[in-house]
Amino acid sequence: MDMLESIFYAQVNLACILLLGLLLFNIRRIPTSQLKDTLLADVLIWHMIYFASDAVWAVVTSGYFPKNTFSILAVNYLNAIILSIVSYKCFIYSSVGTNPDLTKQQLQHQQKILRIPIFIQAAILSVGFLADPGFWVTNLQLNTVYYVLFIPIPFLYIFTSAILGVRRGFIPKNRHRLKTFLMIASYAPVMLLSGLLQLTFVMAPIFCFWCTFVLLFAYTHSQSLLISTDALTLLNNRNQLKRYLYSPKNAKDSYVYMVDINDFKSINDLYGHSEGDRALITVSQALKRVCGRTIFPIFLCRYGGDEFLLIVRTDDPGYIAELIHEELAEGSLQMQKENNLPYKIQASIGYVSWDGNPSHFKDSLKLADHKMYEQKKMNSQRKKSA
Repeated sequence: MDMLESIFYAQVNLACILLLGLLLFNIRRIPTSQLKDTLLADVLIWHMIYFASDAVWAVVTSGYFPKNTFSILAVNYLNAIILSIVSYKCFIYSSVGTNPDLTKQQLQHQQKILRIPIFIQAAILSVGFLADPGFWVTNLQLNTVYYVLFIPIPFLYIFTSAILGVRRGFIPKNRHRLKTFLMIASYAPVMLLSGLLQLTFVMAPIFCFWCTFVLLFAYTHSQSLLISTDALTLLNNRNQLKRYLYSPKNAKDSYVYMVDINDFKSINDLYGHSEGDRALITVSQALKRVCGRTIFPIFLCRYGGDEFLLIVRTDDPGYIAELIHEELAEGSLQMQKENNLPYKIQASIGYVSWDGNPSHFKDSLKLADHKMYEQKKMNSQRKKSA
């Protein structure tokens, strides 16, 4: 790499840093940011750090800055460790993006385990570089053994994240988000391919260009999801419901279900809105599990407040109602045990058939809502008589 090529290489990396900086600025401005937004911000920050390190590598490799054994080992050490951290951050972002039921405790445990390979890599390279610098560098060029230690860990992170993303996308309860899962998983092959091309065509800034392109696509996709996803439960919202109603499909034997949490106002009044949010999340997770236990298509959304809506293509509507009550009871019991809560979550359900005609949906919805409130009144009367 001559001096002009190294300057061009460094300039492209700096341009990518500026572009990612703009994305980071917009993410930081989101007033109701979620965990996935924080993780995406981390991914952007570490990419920017890597691009800066790679720009320094270019000017050192070309001899623009003093080129000796120490400087070569230093810049390549930084590149190796930072790229491993970038891959690790991408794995965590992918894990949360494709597994919305992941708890905070599970995520923290996962992070502790996944950091171990980076520490091992850093220790091996540190000891090796300090013990015998000449072993790694010959004629001011790195030996092949460096790449044996450099490549496997980033490859392991991004390859595993791709496999998990695709596999989770084809789980029945996640089919409606398959496009999102595949988009997240696509970063891995792009990163691998661009990395291999970068090693082949050292003078071309392929890696930073394609990583920036994919991150830009991920950012725009995440912003589009805000339009169709409920921020708290990560379920579909009413905007997505409208799209679903007018999308081409076979709606034969479909049923509309309205699910409403019993005494939700009391939970908010007695235990605070944070507990109300916990209840809503518990119900949403239970309904997701219902979707995962069936072999037929289910559309699930948060309709508003403490109401949830399902459109199920089934010939046994009573079975679905039983599944909902069963999963809610299990989720409520688990929530009580984990958080030592004095209340349990129950819900009322109303369902009616729908012929698939969008113009008839409002009538079916009203009837399902009416049946749901009839069941709610019955539950309230039983509670009072008890």
